[in-house]
Amino acid sequence: MVSDKIMEALPKLTKKQATLGRYICENLYAAALMNAPMIAKQAGVSEATLTRFVYTLGYSSFSEFLLDLRRQTQESNLNNPFRQEQYGRKDRPVYKRVFELEKSLMDETLNTIDPDVFETCVDKIATADQILLIGGPTHSFLTDYLTNFLPLFHDNVKAAHSLDMPFFGALESLTEKSVAIVLSYPRYPVETQKMLEAVTSRGITTIGITDSRFSPIIRYCTHYLLTPQRYLMIFVDPNAPAITLMHALLVAIYQKNESYIKKRLNNYEKTIISSDMFVFKDYNFMSKL
Repeated sequence: MVSDKIMEALPKLTKKQATLGRYICENLYAAALMNAPMIAKQAGVSEATLTRFVYTLGYSSFSEFLLDLRRQTQESNLNNPFRQEQYGRKDRPVYKRVFELEKSLMDETLNTIDPDVFETCVDKIATADQILLIGGPTHSFLTDYLTNFLPLFHDNVKAAHSLDMPFFGALESLTEKSVAIVLSYPRYPVETQKMLEAVTSRGITTIGITDSRFSPIIRYCTHYLLTPQRYLMIFVDPNAPAITLMHALLVAIYQKNESYIKKRLNNYEKTIISSDMFVFKDYNFMSKL
C-alpha cells in the first residue's frame, strides 16, 4: 500500500518529501482525488518535490502512484465503506475531534468539486421550470435548507421526503425542463432510491448530492456533486460540507440571474417588513447586493 511505502521510505526522505509524505498519509482519501499540482499545493511543496518523492517510493510516474493510491482507498472503503472512525478515543476533547473532522471534510470536498460539473448544475437549476427537492426520510433536514432559500429565487420549488400522494402529485407536474435535486448519504434510505427511480423513469434531469462515487444513487443521476463523509458515529452526520455546497449553489444561481432575483428579493423584503416578522427590521439587506 502507498501508506506503507511512505512509512518505510521515511528515514531516507528529504525534509520536504517527509512533509509531503505525512500530508498524504493523513489525507489519503482527499489526495486520491487530486492531481499533482493540487497535492503539491496542499502539502506546501513544489511539483518537482512531488515528482522526486514518487520516484523515491519506486513508482515510474505520478500516474502510477495515483492509481495505487486510489486502489488503496477503494479497498479500504470495501472494509469500512462508511469511513467510520473509532469513537472510544479519550486523548482529545470531543469538540476538537468533531471540528477537525468537519474541517478536513470541507477541504476534501473542495478538492473533489469539478468546476465544470458545478457550473452545469447551476445552469440546470437556474433555467429549470420546476425544481423538486428529494431528501428522503432521514435527510429531510438537508432539503429543508434549500427549501428555506431556493423559493426566494424561483417560483416553482417543491420538496419530497417520502413516497406519498404529494410526491406523486409533484412528479406528475414535472416536464423535460424540470430538475430534481436528490440528497442521499449513508446508509442510503431505500425510499430515496425509489423516489429517484420514479423521477428518472420520466426522463427528468437529476442532480445528486451524495458522499461517494459508490453511492447507490449515482447510476440514476444525470449529474452529481460529492461531499465525502467520515464518521465518529454513523448516527450523527457531519453536515458542514453538504450545507456549504448548497450555499455555493445558491450564490452561483443568484449570480446567474442577478437582476431577476434582486427584484424578487426586494419584494420579499417589503413583505416581511410590512408583516412585522423580525425584531430588527431597520437594516436594508438589499442595499449590499
